[in-house]
Amino acid sequence: MHIPSVPLRPSLDEPEASEGRWVLLVTELKGRLPAMQKLFVERVQAIAGYSGDSFAVEELENSAVVSIGLILNSMAGEEHYPRMVEFATGLGARRARQGVAAEALMSAVRLDFPIIWSTLLRLSTSADASLMASRAEDVWRVVDDYASAIHSSYLSTRVAMAQQEAGVKQEFISALFSAQGRHVETRERFSRAFDVNADAQYAIAAGKGRRSEQLRKLAAFPTPSNPIFLHESADYTYVFWPITEIKFGTQDALPTGVATIPCGVAVSADGLMGLASAARVAAALSELAKPTDHAPVTVDKHWARLARTRLDETGVDLRALLELQLGSCRAEELERLRETVTCFLLNGNVAVTAETLFCHRNTILNRLRRFKEVTGIDLTVPTEIARVVIAWA
Repeated sequence: MHIPSVPLRPSLDEPEASEGRWVLLVTELKGRLPAMQKLFVERVQAIAGYSGDSFAVEELENSAVVSIGLILNSMAGEEHYPRMVEFATGLGARRARQGVAAEALMSAVRLDFPIIWSTLLRLSTSADASLMASRAEDVWRVVDDYASAIHSSYLSTRVAMAQQEAGVKQEFISALFSAQGRHVETRERFSRAFDVNADAQYAIAAGKGRRSEQLRKLAAFPTPSNPIFLHESADYTYVFWPITEIKFGTQDALPTGVATIPCGVAVSADGLMGLASAARVAAALSELAKPTDHAPVTVDKHWARLARTRLDETGVDLRALLELQLGSCRAEELERLRETVTCFLLNGNVAVTAETLFCHRNTILNRLRRFKEVTGIDLTVPTEIARVVIAWA
């Protein structure tokens, strides 16, 4: 609260008669309080945000008569300031909870000064000109302090409300990743809180370290057309979003921004109720990211990398076994075989492989036969192809 540097009582140079006249004018102002109240309510109702059925006339009338009365008391002496500020603080908080826009609220509060001052001018005479000039700044400062207290309380309350709402919504999100996540009630509660389709499918991205910060930035700017939600657990940061359909072998489910982050991305086959399971998959995929990756690690594109990691954890090293089988080849031959097989695994077509490597079709066939002779793996058999794909993932 700003206490005016110019006292609300006469200086040593101001005659006592002037002080008496000022007290008389303020007293007469109080007699005009009903008229000022009526004028204030009429003008406030013309402000967008106060019109219509949003506010009962009785509520506006009550707050108007109290606020103007307290301002008039404070004009008469600083000892009335605490009561004025207390009321202003409560009014600002109440208007915040009522959902009044800040601009509408301050437009209403700014009506106090012109209504009070214009009424004061009508009560004064030409002999009061000097007194009115000396007191104008004081009156303005009282009203300004009243407005400042309302505004400060309004903003504080809105911040607290936003934090509380964010906390409640975050609880709804956290519930999806707990044991409650399998309950229909949890899914429906989340859907109502965020106004999303309860039956939608979802994709989820996971990351930690530097990836966490990238994911948080994405979640900081959701839009109605591109909703994205944030969840943090242990070392991981998760963001998830609704998708229209589940497709294998595409990245259609990735929202703007995620496509360039080497995080783990998985899709829940059971919508919101399967989100916790999908989160575990996404976290596991994120651990497979390599320094050379510049896009998400997904099951459809990196299943072989995931399978190899899991096999390695059980002690089955397919890469070492394959390298051992190829150990009898000379360095140049090994390089040609690896190049040819890798290219063939990408397209499964001999002609395309020959065109890609600028070789004759028979050359490719000879190399594939040689690979089979050395390793015993027939690259025309899908299950045997998978073994090589995983070993070289």
